[in-house]
Amino acid sequence: MSESRSISRPQFEFPKIHSFPPFYTKQPNQTIQQQQLESWANIILQYCEFYKITSLTSEGLPKHSQTSKTSLPSLFQNKSINRHVNADFRSTILAHLIHTKQAEYINHKKPELGMFIYWRSIVDWGNILYDYISNTGQKGTVFTLYELTRQGRGENNNDDDDDDAAAAYLDTDNESLLPEELQNMDELLLIKVIQEHLMKQGKAQILMNEHNQIGGVKIV
Repeated sequence: MSESRSISRPQFEFPKIHSFPPFYTKQPNQTIQQQQLESWANIILQYCEFYKITSLTSEGLPKHSQTSKTSLPSLFQNKSINRHVNADFRSTILAHLIHTKQAEYINHKKPELGMFIYWRSIVDWGNILYDYISNTGQKGTVFTLYELTRQGRGENNNDDDDDDAAAAYLDTDNESLLPEELQNMDELLLIKVIQEHLMKQGKAQILMNEHNQIGGVKIV
C-alpha cells in the first residue's frame, strides 16, 4: 500500500471581470443585469468544476470540497478591490443558476439545505461512474457511498483483455483510483445520479440495510 500523498494544486484563476467593481452590484438595467448573471453563473460553474465542488450552501459556500474551505479563494468577494456581493444579489445569482437548470435545490421543499451544482450533467456523471466500475472489473461489487465518493483505492479485477481500459484508472503504484469527477462528490448527488440515470437503465441497484437506509450500491 502506498503512502498517502498531499498534492498541492494551483489556485483557480478568476476572469478579469471578477476584479471589476460594478460586477459586485446588481445592475438596474435588465439587459446588463442578465449579462451580469450569466457571467456569474459561468464563474461559479468553472470554480466548482476546478475544485470538484458539487454542492453549495444557500449562502454560496462549498458543502463538499477536496480542498479545505479555508484555502479556497472567496467566490463572492474580492479583497483586492474591497468588493463583495451582498446577500440579496447573491440570492439572485443562485436563483438564476436554478432557473437555467445549472443547479438544483437538494430538497425543493427546503432550499435552505443548499443546491447541487451541475458542471456535469446527471447523465455524464452516471456514465463516468459506470465506465469506471466496468473498466476496472468491479461490476457486481457492493460499494458504500463513501467508497464511491472518496479518493480511496479500489481493486482492479480486470482480465488481460481489458488492461488498456483499466490503465486509465491506475496510479503509479498500479492501484485503482476514482475518477476526479467522482472524488468528494456530495453523497446525495451520487444517489440522485444512480437513481435517475443508472437504475433507470438497469445498470445499478441500491441495497437498503435493516434501518431502511442505503447500505450499499451495486453496479451491474
